[in-house]
Amino acid sequence: MGQRETSVVRQRRLRAELRRFREEACLTQKGVAEALGWSTSKMVRLENGSGNVSTSDVMALLHYYRIDDTDIAEKLLAATRNLEKGWWEGYRGFMTPQFLDFLGYEASATRIRQYMGQIVPGLLQTEEYARALLVKYAQPNEAQVDRGVRIRMRRQEILNHAAGPELLFVLDEDVIHRWVGGADLMVRQLARLKDLARHPRISIQIVPFSKGVYVGMHGSSFTIFEFSSHDYVVALEDPDRDLILGPETSSCYLEKFLAVQQLACHDEEEVDRIIDPVIDRMRLGAMV
Repeated sequence: MGQRETSVVRQRRLRAELRRFREEACLTQKGVAEALGWSTSKMVRLENGSGNVSTSDVMALLHYYRIDDTDIAEKLLAATRNLEKGWWEGYRGFMTPQFLDFLGYEASATRIRQYMGQIVPGLLQTEEYARALLVKYAQPNEAQVDRGVRIRMRRQEILNHAAGPELLFVLDEDVIHRWVGGADLMVRQLARLKDLARHPRISIQIVPFSKGVYVGMHGSSFTIFEFSSHDYVVALEDPDRDLILGPETSSCYLEKFLAVQQLACHDEEEVDRIIDPVIDRMRLGAMV
């Protein structure tokens, strides 16, 4: 099972390989830049930035690093060619580069793990929940709200792809109690969570209030993307900006996710036992 790997992932792997070749040669970014007549900032962008690395830049670096293995060279150069644009590229200029990369990773992942402490994950939101949430974020810009809703609904197409990723969600119980929109809207959103918990590729777990304070509560909500190469990318949801972290941080967040999973309910019936009383109260219009 696995989605088609997007150019975002191929380019990220290319950058990591170029960085590895330089480090194995005991060279600095500044030294390589000076030798090739580039600025140091260009080297930093090539190894750590976003956007596409050009074929000519890769050829120059491979020559300078004396990489003469044709199979390795062709594999790296292939990542600079046929850079098909994902659907999210149509929103460039409206969304941050980090969020566009997030969408590219999401579209390439074979497994997605996500911990959310306050709101329903975007892939699980109903359209009306997403709109009510975005109205609070983007108010009073109606165009931004409409665009945000379209993106969230487009993202959810991977739920129905035969080759879509395995999706593992852990939510704090606060997520299901937090009103977004009115009671009727929340009842429909919670009913959707119950339905999706029975999807063959989706696991939804909830950490109940009875577990008290736990490790996941400290810090941001986070997403771990896993790819067919068993490579990882971690995305953090920060109040001011989204952060994309490299594989060097993945083990820490994997351990954190697994620890939170152990505290959470483990099947659909347990999810129902937590959600159903909340639905009943919301139908009565009673807030917790």
